[in-house]
Amino acid sequence: MRFFNFKTIAVLIFASLVACTESPEPIVTEQGVSADWILTNGQILTVDEEFSVMQAMAITEGRIVATGSDEDINALVGADTQRTDLAGQTVVPGLIDNHMHYVRASKQWYRQVRWDGVTSRAQALEMLAQRASELPEGEWVVVIGGWIYAQFQDNSELFTAEELGAAVPDTPVYIQEAYARGFVNTAALEAAGITTESEISGRGSIVKDNAGNLTGELVGAAMNLARAVIPEVADDVWDASLQASIQSMHKMGLTSVYDVGGNTVTPEFYQAVGRASDNNELSMRVFYSLNGQNSNNDTAEDIIAEMKSHTPDLDGLRFAQFGYGEQVYAPMRAGPARPGAAPWELSVEDLEKYRTIVTAAVENGWQLHEHSHVEEKIQTVLSVYEELSKTQAIADLRLTIAHANGISAESIERARDLGMVFALHSTSRNMTPEAAQRSGEAGTHIPPIKTIHELGAIWGLGSDSTTVASPNPFHALGWVVSGRSASGTRTFNENVSREAALAAHTRTNAYILFREHHLGSLEPGKLADFAVLNRDYLTVPEEEIENLYSVMTVVGGEVVYSAP
Repeated sequence: MRFFNFKTIAVLIFASLVACTESPEPIVTEQGVSADWILTNGQILTVDEEFSVMQAMAITEGRIVATGSDEDINALVGADTQRTDLAGQTVVPGLIDNHMHYVRASKQWYRQVRWDGVTSRAQALEMLAQRASELPEGEWVVVIGGWIYAQFQDNSELFTAEELGAAVPDTPVYIQEAYARGFVNTAALEAAGITTESEISGRGSIVKDNAGNLTGELVGAAMNLARAVIPEVADDVWDASLQASIQSMHKMGLTSVYDVGGNTVTPEFYQAVGRASDNNELSMRVFYSLNGQNSNNDTAEDIIAEMKSHTPDLDGLRFAQFGYGEQVYAPMRAGPARPGAAPWELSVEDLEKYRTIVTAAVENGWQLHEHSHVEEKIQTVLSVYEELSKTQAIADLRLTIAHANGISAESIERARDLGMVFALHSTSRNMTPEAAQRSGEAGTHIPPIKTIHELGAIWGLGSDSTTVASPNPFHALGWVVSGRSASGTRTFNENVSREAALAAHTRTNAYILFREHHLGSLEPGKLADFAVLNRDYLTVPEEEIENLYSVMTVVGGEVVYSAP
């Protein structure tokens, strides 16, 4: 990648910009004005419209005031200017996740072990033992999704209570594989009172071996037997756990997330983030949706009432609620299509109620973030939006189709023509080789990212983490560029370029969040959110993109993470 012709953009007046949603207007500074902080001798991927690459960058009062050559930026050095020599390191805009179940994960982060990217089963077991040694008596060690057995190159057999007990003999361990099943050690079986005679409520099973002994595997509803006795978290521990989750995300280069609620989430989860924000301790920018977990919205009438009684916040830059979803209306819910599954259906009555909800969203300024896997549902949603667009201006709301796994080219074009956007996710990275073989060629196009890109639709890249996928944005970037799954095998054929992938995880996501004038690229006037990487994103072998990490993460001009 060559350097473009450099230019130094004039320093901005910031007092009027912090809360402004319009594109900042640069003005020329007086001669001799200096920057607070300059970073030189680097490779700064601005991710502007031209994907310009610069050597240096200047920051004042938390915003970027100039980018250009070392010579350009050194001209802004004053007596009090902080100087950083990047020594050739690559800088990228702060990464943004457009769809994450973040607050749910943050509560238990302190007791959680993440196996994202871990390729050794032996190492995975060591991580359990290490976390157990750090926790007080009475605690549990948990692993809540984001991994697959196929990622363990040394042994991909199912965990057993005996094996887990050998690694962690005294502390209860609960391991969850996505939403399908869990695995526990003997200490957890005893703490939960699970025996061969235990009964479960709902579909599932307590797995036994041929001799009738418990294996430690809990399928479906049986997982609730263990989860129900995992200790509750006190507010002070929760607050510390939230901070631990933020540091973990910053190490991945994440600076902003869009939380879309999720099962078990209650208003208390958002109160925990609110406490951090009120105490000026929220270095992660957390945007979140109005949803069934933080409002009373069981019926169409309730949903409409909530839309009218709340106001979407399109100005907040630290902790703000602006969208509605990911499940807009329960009868519209449709999961991934599976062989033998009943077709998606919607009654005439519920379709009419959905129309009233969409109309209320448009009238009250809510962006809808619609969980959409099934083409039949997507077609229904588009028909409702197209009908409404005849009388209402909907393009400015950036209505969002999330996931879009089974979408057709025709539906992509219909959504594009409505001004809609796509929030696409790396969950298919966790497709096992067996699942890939069963799904055939069709499975290698889930979701059809390259098709969406080539058809000129607006799309951003996220994770849908943390239970079904890794929250690490470099895992998503590596997957969409290389097509490699977490097992190291190629299971995805909808690849795009490194530049397109990075723009989708930064600039486009800022657009989806209505913060494109403040976030998403390293341009004068925008907030100084960025990550300095351990290796060069543009030249590292594509199969190694997933191993990149941040050595320094900055939010609003403040260093929020620095590698030890």
